[in-house]
Amino acid sequence: MSDNHLPESVIDDDEIDLFQLWETLVEGKWLVLGCAALCFAAATALAFIMTPKYEAKVIASFAEESKSGGGMGALAAQYGGLAEMAGISLGGGSNKDASLAFLKSRGFIEKFIEDEGLLTILFAKDWDSEKKQWKVTGDDIPTPWKAYELFSKKIMDASMEKKTNLLTLTITWKDREKAVYWANELVRRANETLRQRTITETQSSLDFLQKELEKTSIVEVQNTIYRVMESQVKSMMMANTQEQFVFKIIDPAIVVDEDAFVKPKRPLIMVLGMVGGLFLGVIIVFIRKAIANRKAQQ
Repeated sequence: MSDNHLPESVIDDDEIDLFQLWETLVEGKWLVLGCAALCFAAATALAFIMTPKYEAKVIASFAEESKSGGGMGALAAQYGGLAEMAGISLGGGSNKDASLAFLKSRGFIEKFIEDEGLLTILFAKDWDSEKKQWKVTGDDIPTPWKAYELFSKKIMDASMEKKTNLLTLTITWKDREKAVYWANELVRRANETLRQRTITETQSSLDFLQKELEKTSIVEVQNTIYRVMESQVKSMMMANTQEQFVFKIIDPAIVVDEDAFVKPKRPLIMVLGMVGGLFLGVIIVFIRKAIANRKAQQ
């Protein structure tokens, strides 16, 4: 049934109800405005009391797969058994996902937290700096695992843009200078760790190949080993000469201005406080009106 065929009594009741709602709001306008002002003031105070947090970003590209790495891939396909026994890998810069996974790995982050002594910084509220001991006891004492969980989920973010193959590592922290240091140092340490790992693994492969070379007198096998060794030597040379072995830094993190914090979002908090106050005021006005009507009917 359309509105044109509704009984006039129903329409009248609806019009009276809407008018009564409007009258109720008008009668309680000062209460609504008062709630809005109070909540706006509280939200504003909260926004300025909250500790500002800053972002430090490092943008880097992944090192291009070296010619030696590509050569090793071909050799591994052609002489798979020998390459597998020698423990030959495709090089640090050839697997972007693995490099990113290492940067975000628990072992790497926990080692960074331990080396930098960040446990007491991350859980400063639980640490007594004067007595040099934790204020909490038992299971509440922060552990490396808890530090890793906090750091990896709320402080550090590392992601790769598939289209551009660019890595963005972001540190969000209340101390601008610490955030910058942590961001740059994490990338530097990842490069250094992966570089040293490649050097160690390559040297181990070369040692194995040298022993195999001494065991055989077959010229074809010797030539095969020499080709694999040549690729490994090239890989080691790159690892020894390139400090930015996996992540090539395009834009390092720098200290931002004091007012360039990302949290809290003060304007948003203040607007939400005012809107919430208006809503709360309207609810209170209607509740008061309902209570008054019920008392009048008794």
